[in-house]
Amino acid sequence: MRTPYRIAVAGPGGLGLCAIREIQRLPELELAAVLAYSPHKDGVDAGELAGIGPVGVSATTSLDTFLDTEIDCVLHCGRDFGDWRTDDEILRMLERGVNVVTMLPYHFLQSRGAEIAARFRAAAEKGGATLHGSGITPGFFNERFAIAATGLVNDVTHIRFAEFFNIGPVVGGGDMLRMFGFGSPKAQVEGNDAAAAMAEAYLRQPILFYADQFGIDVERIERTARLAETDRALSEPVMSIDPGTVGLVSYAWTGYSKGKPFYTTEVYWYLGDSMRPDECPVNDFWLIEIEGRPSLRITVAGQASYQENVYIKPDEPTPPGYIMTVVAMLQAVPAVVEAAPGLLLPALPQFHWKPDMRVAVPGKAR
Repeated sequence: MRTPYRIAVAGPGGLGLCAIREIQRLPELELAAVLAYSPHKDGVDAGELAGIGPVGVSATTSLDTFLDTEIDCVLHCGRDFGDWRTDDEILRMLERGVNVVTMLPYHFLQSRGAEIAARFRAAAEKGGATLHGSGITPGFFNERFAIAATGLVNDVTHIRFAEFFNIGPVVGGGDMLRMFGFGSPKAQVEGNDAAAAMAEAYLRQPILFYADQFGIDVERIERTARLAETDRALSEPVMSIDPGTVGLVSYAWTGYSKGKPFYTTEVYWYLGDSMRPDECPVNDFWLIEIEGRPSLRITVAGQASYQENVYIKPDEPTPPGYIMTVVAMLQAVPAVVEAAPGLLLPALPQFHWKPDMRVAVPGKAR
């Protein structure tokens, strides 16, 4: 049996601190280093930041110091500003020979063009490292779960994926949510592309991944938006807003081929129970619909414990959807460490629907 995987965490925010706590719970993992981006976190013990007491690893704001540590894999949980500013940092990690697993939108780099994908692949091959995008979406629900579910369906014509997330219980991030339009009159938010542009970087990728793997020619991807105002004052841990202002922001992306829709991804962010869409019965909820013969509708809900009927436990203040993201990243580490240098895409399930069972799916990006 090998020694524990030495995991470094970049970005000790909500996800990164959850990752630190999870690493400390698992004997097969060891926290190696923490890269912080806020000066007040420099030199602070990572366990103190995570609320679990000292663990003997101090956060640093120096990338050089961070990379000088012996690391098997970096979990990159840095904040996404929607402008790809993390490119240079991740490229530097790869060139230094450090494997990277990230929940940032690096899952299917071909979605940004062949030149970008080639740049990251070259950096990884130069350093002998591997880059893998993970998380729940992209990463799990579309590329792995939905495609596995097509193994029960013939003549698949359309897949719909929807994510519903109650932002109310989240601590921190209110300023960014206001940038996205929460708390402003609907008329002021319409045409504000800040939230859409950030989400689009993630939710176009499953469409293009599916098209690439199954040899589907994408004619276009259309985006639609839905905003809803609250009829009452709302006060949640993340923020408070007035009546008549936006309390739900939703976007959908639909890929078309041969004039017909073949894949749709949707996201619904809502502030508190009163703004919850009718399709969504609980806080952290995901829906997959596969149209074919027969058609399937699969729903997934997450909370800290169903036996105890609690949404969040005292020893882990993170919403279930965030924990699921961290778990997906951590479970990818062994495969990433063992992979050949380059870009590691999710493996398709052994059995699934194909446009023609006699023909292997192309998977051009592999």
